[in-house]
Amino acid sequence: MNAADSLKFLFDTGANGSVLSEDAAARIKLPRTGTTLNIGSNGTNTVSQSAGNAVRFGNITKSNVSLAVIPYEGVRFDGVFGTDLMKGYVIEVDYHKNELRFYEPADYHNDLSAYTRCKLRFVDDYPTITSTIVANGRRYTGRFGLDTGADDVLTVAAPFGRKHGLPARLPRIGTATSQGSDGSTYQSAVTLAPEIRFGRKYFYRVPATLSQSTSGNNATEDKAGFWGNGFLKRFNAVWDFNRNYLYLKPNKNLYTEL
Repeated sequence: MNAADSLKFLFDTGANGSVLSEDAAARIKLPRTGTTLNIGSNGTNTVSQSAGNAVRFGNITKSNVSLAVIPYEGVRFDGVFGTDLMKGYVIEVDYHKNELRFYEPADYHNDLSAYTRCKLRFVDDYPTITSTIVANGRRYTGRFGLDTGADDVLTVAAPFGRKHGLPARLPRIGTATSQGSDGSTYQSAVTLAPEIRFGRKYFYRVPATLSQSTSGNNATEDKAGFWGNGFLKRFNAVWDFNRNYLYLKPNKNLYTEL
């Protein structure tokens, strides 16, 4: 990036913009050009921003890229690769080879007959998929965000959980402590969803965190919740950001512990 040494970025479909950590920004002497509002999972904060950057990955170079600068603590990456750098491409996520492969849509001809196709719908640049929680014979359906940058399995947004009375309907099995990109730390109840329907597939006894956030992404009214990479890593995926489809095929991680 900007002719600097290689940096390690987190592939994050839950971020509509790209980010560099404060440490990495200082290391490459990234110029600051203003500020921007960062919306984290549990709150918001104002951070510095750098505009007009060039980012190279593989044989692709993106110019005029804006980067928010966030003081992450204790992370093993230098920045976040958001959907602003993914749009327009077909992207394969291959967990068997540990590869990300970017294609121009006109150049992509791979056979996807073994994959399940799901329609992606974007809410404020956030990719979502319709999913259903089944409990006590009742179905609770909504648009759940797809967040490869989160390490949990499933988070239910606070408004959706309250609307359907899920704290009383799902058995509690523990408590989770999480930290958002805004720096806030918070605790949430972890429950057990008896059945989840996702992309025409059925999963049982899925741990679901019930957010109690009053601000930030987890307090959103327009999404039911978020699938994290604790779940999404179970599929090799093809993200078609040109036609807005997601293709999924179970991989070696399918039966790892949730």
